[in-house]
Amino acid sequence: MSALQQFGVEIFTQNNIFERISTDKPFRPDNPAFIFIKSGSIKLRQHFRDLELSANTFMVTDPQTVYELISVSDDFQSRMVSYKREFISTLSLKFNRLITYRYFRQQMNVAVPLFQDDLDVVWKSVNFLKYILDSETEMIYKKEIVEHLFSVFCYQMAGIISKEDNNSMNQMSRQEEIVFVFLNDLANHHLNNRQVDFYAARQSITTRHLSSVVKMITGKSASHVIASIVINEAKVYLNSSKMPISEISTKLGFSDQYSFSHFFKKHLGISPSQYRQQYQ
Repeated sequence: MSALQQFGVEIFTQNNIFERISTDKPFRPDNPAFIFIKSGSIKLRQHFRDLELSANTFMVTDPQTVYELISVSDDFQSRMVSYKREFISTLSLKFNRLITYRYFRQQMNVAVPLFQDDLDVVWKSVNFLKYILDSETEMIYKKEIVEHLFSVFCYQMAGIISKEDNNSMNQMSRQEEIVFVFLNDLANHHLNNRQVDFYAARQSITTRHLSSVVKMITGKSASHVIASIVINEAKVYLNSSKMPISEISTKLGFSDQYSFSHFFKKHLGISPSQYRQQYQ
């Protein structure tokens, strides 16, 4: 039984992180995670953009996002703290969860810089938590120790976040807020709605205004962002399951297999079955 199954949290290093990060195909994480980079770099593609994490940065990954590994440097050194959402919700944490959640959602898939001192402290905490999780010595209160150590880690991250809170949240421009809400809405509704006007209506703005703002902030049109997310969902189903294409079509909200295949080929230039053959 893995530490994640037994305790609700698991720690990965650069030596085994690729057990959770696929190296040869798009993937979706099973659980949320913090990824800390101490040296070297890793480049990921997520949805419609590439992201490079370098030394003294961290990011929060989320199961709603599809990622693809582009490259990793030889001197890459990292820690990944993967946890179950239900585990963190059982802890008696006293910091403002709403502010923390909003910040993390804003920073989701964005490399956040860390001061060297902050990284050193977090690194030691994560290593000690890993030591306890990996220990084969019988501990009567091991579960409670893990919970308390993970709580310490959460408080450390909340403290780091609070330093950035004013800059990152309070100074978010109106344009950035529109895109932030659009991406969050898209994460929740892309299986049922692929029309830009649906997302514009949710913010009570015109389709033209939403499209203009999304283009200005992301460099991509709103329709391109929507299509990218749907295509990435399709890629994960096609490369990691034996689910019939007709069933995938239904899961992705298409009226039939033909509509899905037409949409997929329009954006990738190959059919779903041709894409699937690459991973067989």
